[in-house]
Amino acid sequence: MKLFHVTAKGNLHFQLADGRLAAVYPETGYVRVSGSLKNFIRPEFEERKRQFYNDAVANKNPGSVVMYQINPKREVEVYRRAFAAENRLSKSFCDYNLYRKDFSYQRELYPNDIVKLMDLLVAFEEKNCTGSTVANAFYLNLAKKGRITINKWPC
Repeated sequence: MKLFHVTAKGNLHFQLADGRLAAVYPETGYVRVSGSLKNFIRPEFEERKRQFYNDAVANKNPGSVVMYQINPKREVEVYRRAFAAENRLSKSFCDYNLYRKDFSYQRELYPNDIVKLMDLLVAFEEKNCTGSTVANAFYLNLAKKGRITINKWPC
């Protein structure tokens, strides 16, 4: 993981070991990571995406890269309005006073806790940016059949 840009607000932008980009937002408490480069079947698509990420690093502008949140989710109870059509002959056939309990998800935020945010990012990199032996065997098998050529391994 290498730090390539720090914004005026203090946001930290990193390039991870496998080439994807990550951002830590200390003020709001979010950690975001771009998509993986290992889900492409054809290697030229992977190289094009890798070049796109490298251009964002060179320009110090990761604003055009789509990033996903990796903060842990927790379940939250919410009460939503339930519309019940009990009597359609009356003027108001929807009872607006009925609520039903439902569950939603909310991300756990750690504002102004840079240590916790960096721990989340380092744990993500250790888990997801190392080469999987199953994936390596799959790609090596395809390379033996002549379907793809492996130039280099990112991790």
